[in-house]
Amino acid sequence: MVTTPQKLTASETVLLAAADLTAAGSQEFSEWDLTVAAWTIDRLRFGLRGYAQSHPDHKRVMMEIMGKKASSPVQQKYLEKTRPNYYRLTPLGKAIAAGLRSETPHAAAPAGKPAAGKPMPVVRTPVMELYEKAAQYVDKAEFRRWQDNPEEPRDWAGAARFLGLNGNDARVSPVERLEEVRAAIQAAMDWCTAQDTVYLTRGASAGSPIHVSDLANVLDFLVALTYRFPEALSPKPKKRF
Repeated sequence: MVTTPQKLTASETVLLAAADLTAAGSQEFSEWDLTVAAWTIDRLRFGLRGYAQSHPDHKRVMMEIMGKKASSPVQQKYLEKTRPNYYRLTPLGKAIAAGLRSETPHAAAPAGKPAAGKPMPVVRTPVMELYEKAAQYVDKAEFRRWQDNPEEPRDWAGAARFLGLNGNDARVSPVERLEEVRAAIQAAMDWCTAQDTVYLTRGASAGSPIHVSDLANVLDFLVALTYRFPEALSPKPKKRF
């Protein structure tokens, strides 16, 4: 059994349990899966009283994610409820969990030496993914032109280029792509808020820092696009039978 460092709170341990489930391939997991995963990390904290080494305490784990508790991973947008009794880790949650692991000696990957003549491979982290997703839209020419002139883009072709849509591919819904972009930018902003910083960086790797004002402006740009091109970007009402 791995002993959890004292500096980790109960909610942080639950977050790491969610990260373990996600890393194992469960993009969505039940609250019972989460209970067992948290108990596996720290049996004393999340074990049933008197039977801690053999049985998890479901209610004890649920205490950390239910209700309006400020430290709850759900309240902090690290976890989101997908349907009754099921959750998934958000991009922000992945970044925060990775940060916790980097501060936990036993969870860090062993350092190895690269073979002669071969560079050490770059380990991609969740915050790098947040940065790369945000950067591809912050740096788009269509967005930069809009910042200089709110009348841009003047036609749908410009909006489609920003969203990365191929006009010949009917399989990609403009509305869904817009929501993908919005979710990526919002996750980057949430990370900055959680880290109490005004810049999103790629970590130790190269890349210009992205200021939160640019992230906020991208969200404003998306709103402008929905008003300018409602036929393409407004969700279609569901049919009632």
